[in-house]
Amino acid sequence: MSTRTIQMTDTLYNYYRNVAYREPDIMRMLREETETMPMARMQISPEQGQFLAMLVALTGAKKILEVGTFTGYSSLWMASSLPEDGKIT
Repeated sequence: MSTRTIQMTDTLYNYYRNVAYREPDIMRMLREETETMPMARMQISPEQGQFLAMLVALTGAKKILEVGTFTGYSSLWMASSLPEDGKIT
């Protein structure tokens, strides 16, 4: 399980995990592999990833420039909400 990065009560967090939490298997596998690395704390949480994906979808972004990346976990989240002609650099 990832480190909680969004401040909320245990009750609300458990609700979120049971109802709204959606981490595709490929992203879960990447997150779990990254958690074994010495600098794992650099990785965003699944909650942050879902938030980034939501922002991409809500803004209708077609191009994303990510400055600095670790293992690509956040890039995958953002790319998951891009349209087919979208691009992430």
